[in-house]
Amino acid sequence: MTRHPRVGLVLSGGAARGFAHIGVLQALEARDMRVDVIAGTSMGAILGALYANGMTADEVYELADDVSMRDVLDFSLQTGLMKGEKLQTYLAEHLPARFEQLRKPFAVTTTDIESGDEHVLLEGDLVRAVRASASFPGAFEPVELHGRTLADGGIVNNLPVQAVSLLDCDFIIASDTTSPRRSVLPSDEDAAESWWQRMAKTLRLERRNPMLGMMLRSTDVMQAMLTELQYALHPANVRIVLDMPQYRVESFRAFRSIVSTGREVAERSLDAIARDRPDALPPTWDAPAREATASSDRG
Repeated sequence: MTRHPRVGLVLSGGAARGFAHIGVLQALEARDMRVDVIAGTSMGAILGALYANGMTADEVYELADDVSMRDVLDFSLQTGLMKGEKLQTYLAEHLPARFEQLRKPFAVTTTDIESGDEHVLLEGDLVRAVRASASFPGAFEPVELHGRTLADGGIVNNLPVQAVSLLDCDFIIASDTTSPRRSVLPSDEDAAESWWQRMAKTLRLERRNPMLGMMLRSTDVMQAMLTELQYALHPANVRIVLDMPQYRVESFRAFRSIVSTGREVAERSLDAIARDRPDALPPTWDAPAREATASSDRG
């Protein structure tokens, strides 16, 4: 009996930009494209864990659309960071306790803050692993797990293609929401606003002060360069690149439009591959992808 090719899906980090992964999942499901194993980091770890637990793309969408910041954020007066306890509680409400209880094999990548190494988690405490992977530096406290101090996996590898290969897959598709290396700095168009209007925007993460904006932009550039280097060493069979320069890592209020953009980009990418490089798709994806492209052409 011939074993069908196992398809692995990699979901990058990207904070709010990572919501585009939901649109990618919707595009895959619309074409009956099966995913067998998943790896993710940061926001990709959260969404990937939910998907690996059997939720559909639309169910993940509804769950994410319903959550508010107060559900997952808890400020620590001692460290000036988010403690992460609310995030962990929220994850525990929607995920099983251990990797072994998931419906699909799943890998989470984190960064060992002390050694600077990438640390991949495949078994054991799922909730704390996902929380660690989503512990964005400068925002959330790191997590002590397995004798290590772990934080956001995107620090060292924001598109962990190598991690999904540990799950014995034959074909890898990567959904990449890494902030683009090139960008346009925002203008000071709100300079005429009153101080309280500017403060309200800052608290809602809609407005960056110049110093914070430069720091986040510098991080974007470094992460984009490191992601390209990592990808050159460990490429996927298919990479869906979601540049989305109009959205930033803190654009949480644009959730619905980010998801919509993710689906549109994924559909265009998959249709182009089915049309121009059909041999790049695994056999189990070939027929539905061709049908989707033919239907699109007829329309």
